[in-house]
Amino acid sequence: MKNGLEVDQYGTKYWWLNGEYHRVDGPAVEYADGAKYWFLNDKRHRIDGPAIEDANGDKYWYLNGEQLNCKTQKEFEQLMRLKSFW
Repeated sequence: MKNGLEVDQYGTKYWWLNGEYHRVDGPAVEYADGAKYWFLNDKRHRIDGPAIEDANGDKYWYLNGEQLNCKTQKEFEQLMRLKSFW
């Protein structure tokens, strides 16, 4: 069972907990090209920004593995404010 930080031969960093991608304080996968992916319990998840930041600048927002329909950080923040009323 994988736990902790692993770095592959290309310089990509992976954080694991019980064999699942997991990191609370940053991206769980940091690719050598600069792309970053946030995961909690093997699900894409981030509450303060995009859960995927691709090296080409594309960004994608996720909560608990579900992709949100946001194109900007501002849209995401507005959605998060609305979610607090749900």
